[in-house]
Amino acid sequence: MKTSPNMFLLLQLTLIFLSFIYFSKSNASNDLSCHPNDKAALLKIRDHFGGPNGPLSDWHTNADCCIDDWISVGCLAEQQGSTVGRVIAVTFGSTFGLSGTIPAEFGDLPFLGTLWLTGALNITGPIPNSFSKLKKLRSLKLNSNNLSGPIPTFLGRLKRLEEVDLSNNKLSGVIPASLATLPSLSQLNVSSNHLCGAIPTGLKKLEKSMFEHNKCLCGAPLAACK
Repeated sequence: MKTSPNMFLLLQLTLIFLSFIYFSKSNASNDLSCHPNDKAALLKIRDHFGGPNGPLSDWHTNADCCIDDWISVGCLAEQQGSTVGRVIAVTFGSTFGLSGTIPAEFGDLPFLGTLWLTGALNITGPIPNSFSKLKKLRSLKLNSNNLSGPIPTFLGRLKRLEEVDLSNNKLSGVIPASLATLPSLSQLNVSSNHLCGAIPTGLKKLEKSMFEHNKCLCGAPLAACK
C-alpha cells in the first residue's frame, strides 16, 4: 500500500511528538533525582542508626532517595530550578526503633524544612550544633525521647521556625531568650523537661501547658517568679 504525502507527514509529526514526550520525561526524572550531597548525608544517618541492616534498611545505596521514595524522606518535586530533588523533610516515629544520639549529618541537608524524630524513646544526648545550619527549617519535633543538655541558643537564629516540640525529654537549663524573637513561631512545647528560670517575655502568649512539668520554670503563663 502506498503512503500518501499527507500520511507520511503525519507519521513524521507523530514520531517527533513521541520523542519530545520521551525526552521530557527523561529529563524530568533526572531533575527529580536525589541530590548527591543529600543522599550522602542520608546514608551517613542510616549508618549511624545501625547501617544497611538496621532500622533504615530501606535506604538502599543503589536506589534514589527521591525517585525511589525512601521511607520517611520527602523531596521537592516541583520545578524550581536547582532546588528540585533536594530533601525537604525527614520524619521518624516510634515504630522505627531508633536509638543512640542524633546524627550531626542532619545539618548537611540545607533544604530541610521538616525534621521529626518523635517518640523514639532511645534517642539520647544533646541537640547537635549542626542544626544551626538548617536555615530553611520550619518544623522541628524531637519530643518523647531522652535528650539532655540545654536548649541551644542557635535555634533563635533559624528565622523560619514555626513550630518546635521538645517536650518529654531531659533537657535542662533555661529557655533561650532568642526563641522569643522568632517572627513566625506559633508553637513551642518544652513541657516535661528539667528546665528552670524565667520564661522569656515574648513567649507569654503561648499556652500554659506548653511549659508545665519542669523543674522550676516561672513567669507568665506560669506562676510569677519569686
